[in-house]
Amino acid sequence: MVMAGSAKVRITPPIGIPLDGYSSRKEGSKGVHDDLHARALILSDGKEYIALASLELIYSPYNVTRKVRKILYNELGIPEDNILIAAVHTHSGPSVIGFHSARRNYFVKEYLSLLPGLIASAFFNAYKSLKEARLGYGKGEVKGWTINRRKPLKGPLDNELIVLKVESKEGSTICSVVNFTCHAVVLGANNLLISADYPGYVSETVERVEGGTCLFFNGACGDINPLTPGTIIERVYDRSVGTFTDVIKMGRSIAGEAIKVLNSLRLKEDVVLKALKREIRLKLRIPSLPSDSEIEEMKKEYESLLKEGKIKEAEGLGHKIARLMYAKNVLKMHPEGELKTELQAIRIGGLICVGIPGEPFVEIGLRIKSSSKADLTMIIGYANDVIGYIPTAEAYDEGGYEVTFPVCIVERNSADVIVREALDMIETLLST
Repeated sequence: MVMAGSAKVRITPPIGIPLDGYSSRKEGSKGVHDDLHARALILSDGKEYIALASLELIYSPYNVTRKVRKILYNELGIPEDNILIAAVHTHSGPSVIGFHSARRNYFVKEYLSLLPGLIASAFFNAYKSLKEARLGYGKGEVKGWTINRRKPLKGPLDNELIVLKVESKEGSTICSVVNFTCHAVVLGANNLLISADYPGYVSETVERVEGGTCLFFNGACGDINPLTPGTIIERVYDRSVGTFTDVIKMGRSIAGEAIKVLNSLRLKEDVVLKALKREIRLKLRIPSLPSDSEIEEMKKEYESLLKEGKIKEAEGLGHKIARLMYAKNVLKMHPEGELKTELQAIRIGGLICVGIPGEPFVEIGLRIKSSSKADLTMIIGYANDVIGYIPTAEAYDEGGYEVTFPVCIVERNSADVIVREALDMIETLLST
């Protein structure tokens, strides 16, 4: 018999905190359109515990993941390998990695100091509510809401929607999990209101109709954008056309398909629960850097531009300095020229969830799914760590935003490493 518990807590930050996802934003948040939440699900078969969390944030930084895992292991005894924490990747949520003025970074640091405890509290509440349960999983399809932003007319998409349903022995919903592949950028840089974007309305709608909590997990959506009524194909990266009406419509459309699939499932009381976490090393791709003295001269020039009132020029130089300092910090943290991160795979019966850190291109997810021997394979992007875009090898030759530094810091073979390791982990879980 499977035991299950689920809960959610509000993680909405204070107004004024900088929003993340668009470097062109100059102001902090101006208000709250819809609250942000951390949702948690815990499953147990009497031997193993599996703990999943979905955060309505842009990322789940490794420091946050590490702290939450440590709390859960110390307090509940759940192994760190069995805890997956992923973000929905909203671009209308708070910054969680910095790169702001000292005043704005204060907001971020204070928020990050509270975040692990808030996430852990969702898990604690889920643990306290553990009860006998049954579960099932299935898939549907959502078309017409996504576009490949690098190849708008012919690029691949992943229209598959995967759901997991967990209900009590009495038949009430404990938790739903919905997995779909699309950047949470219905709203653009012109929006200064805190929002979970479309994933928030997926979860809210499913919860209202089905009861329980609904965790949304994004897929391999590094090159996948929303296709909303205002989208201009020639300017597919321009999300200033997005509205809250579009957010609600897209969220409810995805939720509608999810609800249909959820209500078609046959549920089981006994399923195998297993988890595996593996360290991987990806080669770094860092541009040539100026010397420390040259960077100091750039900083002096930046200060001079500010004193002269040349704000636009100063901002441009400031961004350049920030990128260079980031590159130096990356090399300082990884002097051997390799990035250490992790992949995670979780088995829930015949469903395998693969947690990938960063922003994998859709082709990476499709490759894993097509070669997986599991009944159903769910790709979870933005899981446990922040490593930037993970493009295909071909994308490096094609160029474009997603392969430029600092949004991409890994070498061109990274996709192959991730696919190979993910498939090996899936095979290991299915054979044990």
